[in-house]
Amino acid sequence: MGWRRIWNRWRRKARMRALLPSIHNYERMEGFLSPLEASHLCFFASLLPPSAVVVEIGSWKGKSTYCLAQGLKHGVIYAVDPFDASGSGEDSMTYEQRRGQDPLVEQFKRNLGPHIQSGQVVPCVGPSRDFVAKFPKINLLFIDGDHSVEGCRFDFQNFAPQLAVGGYLLFHDYRRWKPETGPTHVVQQHVMPSGQFKWVGAFDTLWVGQKTGA
Repeated sequence: MGWRRIWNRWRRKARMRALLPSIHNYERMEGFLSPLEASHLCFFASLLPPSAVVVEIGSWKGKSTYCLAQGLKHGVIYAVDPFDASGSGEDSMTYEQRRGQDPLVEQFKRNLGPHIQSGQVVPCVGPSRDFVAKFPKINLLFIDGDHSVEGCRFDFQNFAPQLAVGGYLLFHDYRRWKPETGPTHVVQQHVMPSGQFKWVGAFDTLWVGQKTGA
């Protein structure tokens, strides 16, 4: 079993190295994503089956969306965001200071232009509650919107049931040493206790799980 883990880890690292050139432009986009998080978003998107559906809740200016799009071979990414620089707690001040002069949705469209034109990325303008039950089957769900406990819980409870068995659930800003924060609280108190997900890994603050049962 030990050798199998080592082999799988080596294969993942080799595949990620091969993918890195495809996301080199991500550093030119403003956002909140470390190199390790960016590469793993691309990597897990690259594992999805044909005609995959990716739902990203919280897109900001498209940095994470771009990484997902560069990894996705065949499928569609639905980028759900109100694009109004809203946030919870300390985030709201940061978003307001860094929103820029142009409307956020226009900045997002500029950054993702070719992907939007091809139909690979579909901007969904509005809060996540406006899109509940809009995606009957999801292959990768990336929750990075409202970081409050209530917001993260809402997104998990209303979108994760549509995640296909074998699909990936990702949370950004997961910090195990801060159990009071939304992403950490929901992973520790709702995701793992549900018995429906197995832990895949944590890469900086990107938490990844895989659905194992309906």
